[in-house]
Amino acid sequence: MKKDRSGGLIWEGDQMKLRLLTILAVVFSCVGMTVVYQAAASLDGTNPPHAVDTAGKAIPESSAAQPDKPFILSKDSNDPKWGEMKPDMTFDHSKHNTDPKHTLDGKTATACVYCHHTEQPMPVAGQAYLKKSERSEVLTADQLDKSKQPVNSCRKCHFQEATEETAEFPPKGVTYPKEMGKPPSGKLTNDNAYHTKCISCHDAAMKRDATLKAPQACADCHVKKT
Repeated sequence: MKKDRSGGLIWEGDQMKLRLLTILAVVFSCVGMTVVYQAAASLDGTNPPHAVDTAGKAIPESSAAQPDKPFILSKDSNDPKWGEMKPDMTFDHSKHNTDPKHTLDGKTATACVYCHHTEQPMPVAGQAYLKKSERSEVLTADQLDKSKQPVNSCRKCHFQEATEETAEFPPKGVTYPKEMGKPPSGKLTNDNAYHTKCISCHDAAMKRDATLKAPQACADCHVKKT
């Protein structure tokens, strides 16, 4: 038994408990800070690395504001042959949704949901393979301004590595209806998702206007690994 600073008596067993509680409090505090930090890192677009704009600013997992600068989709790549995106290879969101020259038909703006396919009510006519819905109204620039509901980035759902097969979203792969004439998607990674949308759109654009410089081949966008 010992005296405390005020002159009172405390048992040594109680003193040990107090020390243990203090240690535990410090440990839990550190763990909590680590979890918060990791969660923040995941949300701020750096873990895993998400798109960055041409100024080096990370594009968040979701945002209610459209990108105001061109951006690189992702700096990392797990492809054994092709590495990160070329420094000068960027995606200009503004051009692709406002300039007719950079749209599917060369006349009208490409719909937001062409890429952001979860940002609309389900089911979608003619696209029964789409399952996940994030929005009660079809996403448009006007709808975004009015609702202020954040739009998810591609990588929010399309992970770098494919997830295990599941009946829930996200699926491991997509099998399209036979009448669409599309092969199964394979592993539904961000790499697969980008290429399905980007290259198919570029192919259509180049058939429409051969003077366009729409990237189609691997070397057009990626640095080859040595």
